Amino acid sequence: MHHAPTLNHNLSFAGGSANTTYRASLNFFDQQGAVIANGLKRYQARVNGSHQAIDGKLRMQLNLTGSHVINDYLPFNENSGFEGGVFVNMVNFNPTHPITVTDPATGVTTYYEIGPGAQSVRNPVAIANQILAKGVSDRTLGNVSADYDLFQGLTARVNIGIDRIEGARNDYWPRASAVGAGFNGLANRASRDETSKQLQTLLTFHPTLSASREFDLVGGYEFNGNTINEFGVQTRNYLTDAFTFNSLGSGITLQPPYSFRTDSRIVSFFSRANLGLAEKYFLTFVVRKDGASQFGLNHKWATFPAISGSWRLSQESFVPKGPFSELRLRAGWGKQGNPAVPPYSSLILLAADGNSRYGFGDVPVTGVTPIRNANPDLKWEETAQTNLALDYGLLNNRLNGSLEYYVKNTRDLLLEVQVPQPAVVGKRLENIGKIRNKGVEFSLDGLVMQRNAFNWNAGFALSHDKNEVVDLGARNFIPDMTASGQGQSNQFVQRIIPGQPLGTFFGPVFAGVNSAGLQLFNHYTVTKDANGRETSRVLAGTVTSAGISGDDYVVLGNANPSYTLGLHTNGTWRSIDFSMLINRVAGQKVFNNTALVYSTKGNALQDKNFLAAALTDPTDIHEPAIYSSRWIENGSFTRLANITIGYTFDMPGFTGFARGTRAYVSGDNLALWTPYSGYDPEVHSQLTNTVANRSGVDYLHYPRPRTITGGLRVAF
Repeated sequence: MHHAPTLNHNLSFAGGSANTTYRASLNFFDQQGAVIANGLKRYQARVNGSHQAIDGKLRMQLNLTGSHVINDYLPFNENSGFEGGVFVNMVNFNPTHPITVTDPATGVTTYYEIGPGAQSVRNPVAIANQILAKGVSDRTLGNVSADYDLFQGLTARVNIGIDRIEGARNDYWPRASAVGAGFNGLANRASRDETSKQLQTLLTFHPTLSASREFDLVGGYEFNGNTINEFGVQTRNYLTDAFTFNSLGSGITLQPPYSFRTDSRIVSFFSRANLGLAEKYFLTFVVRKDGASQFGLNHKWATFPAISGSWRLSQESFVPKGPFSELRLRAGWGKQGNPAVPPYSSLILLAADGNSRYGFGDVPVTGVTPIRNANPDLKWEETAQTNLALDYGLLNNRLNGSLEYYVKNTRDLLLEVQVPQPAVVGKRLENIGKIRNKGVEFSLDGLVMQRNAFNWNAGFALSHDKNEVVDLGARNFIPDMTASGQGQSNQFVQRIIPGQPLGTFFGPVFAGVNSAGLQLFNHYTVTKDANGRETSRVLAGTVTSAGISGDDYVVLGNANPSYTLGLHTNGTWRSIDFSMLINRVAGQKVFNNTALVYSTKGNALQDKNFLAAALTDPTDIHEPAIYSSRWIENGSFTRLANITIGYTFDMPGFTGFARGTRAYVSGDNLALWTPYSGYDPEVHSQLTNTVANRSGVDYLHYPRPRTITGGLRVAF
């Protein structure tokens, strides 16, 4: 890791006339990674324009963005198995070993490895610098729209958009590296293009009723289509590293190439009506009919209605005002759908498989095998939400905010689960169960002080959310998320359980270490009913890992916070401006997967590094890493997320030309206060899991950088 500079240059200009306006901008962004040998460069251009004609009845807009991105990726990390990539080996590699060695006979300097050829413990600096992982992508994003007043009170709108991405990924693992030595050199090239198309047509009726009545009615149609094409090829066994990935034909061993294409589309019909009376009463009605191609034949379409309204109590003479200058009551109910599943999810998929080759005469033929189970009953995941809120203003709206309560009920969750055998594939995407979210959100913002040239604003937002799995159908639980690291294969760390929230950690309870250095865990006597559901549990003592049974696994906490709090402030004093943001998240648990794997002295037996805490730990050196409550920690934290200070002035050399120049300095992720013993409790992960969003697992992820930014903005 090192200090990594970032450059961000912007140039924009705008102009136009009474009927035509335009704005264009250019951007260059060059960011070095906080870890060596990675970063990105981006070149971007934007053009926005508008034009009106026919006495303003026709209004047209154009938005166009193009970008070219060059990525220098950090080689594989969390998804690289127990042998790992840069971060795993940064922890594993014995720090007393040198980074490079020089042959005294030849004077040639090479990276030090613990042995010749392929190794399971690798020099992390060598991995970062030797392995090539390059990516290039071009993106064009644009839309054009036209509004036309058919007659007074009736407007038609057409919007056409396209998003086109073309990318290439090139990798080479050299023969000279401990990673590529096992393949005698490996090159991989892949290309991918994705095109998203959108068409939206609207008809808006907005008659002029009276000064105290407002009404508009919108009807529309929307089409979204997405197409992905991808192709990749890999060759191995090279005679030299000189070609890298630029001569795939130089690899003696060709792996079966792959290619695929997917098409998906979502079609929607919708209508919305808004009604306002006397600037006191407001109602909105919405109904959507959405169809998604990825669902089952008889379940592609679903209807999603919604209704909401508000009442300005402060405008009613019979409502006591008290200290309130503004008081509005809001309520709403609505349904929305989740179509976020891969294309063809309801169909059985077949794919070519190099292991399914058969000889017909002297000719080998590659067969196809199923890679996904069919589910003709797959349908939309639906969420119905009810909310009740109160918006308020105090002291002539010098203070303002809101208090809101909501309930979200989600049914027919889209979950990938194990299916009974025999089956062509072990898992299937299904609609299973129900979950409920209840929460409260409270916010307050205000002008704290306003004196002469000094203005100071501050506020906060507090939220509390409670999540609960209501039902899983015939299942008592669904295992979710596995631990990473050596010896942790198929070790699930979370379960989805009725009555518990998503992200629930489940495992044995750590009870200490015995005199022999073996870890002890709580052992229970459990009784169950005829359906296998637990009816009683009694602590019966402790056992070592060899004596743990399924009944000894219990709920260890969950990854959901009890509350989140955001504090923000900003202000100006003469030509100086400032702002600050502080975030607080409390009550969530974090699985310290890094500590599980590297808090064992047994790593020393494999010449691997380990955490200093292991030196004073009484666990025996031959005791393996065992998942338990020992590694579930309090993940609460307070983070100083940002401070920005700016100064606006006129540059003497540009007097008469510059409208104002602002110099600023900004800092992100400046401080962190937490009881968590790991690197950062606000964890994220590249790893995928079996069901839900992977949360609450900390395992050697890319570090969150502390960033200091200085800039100068000049307007002409």
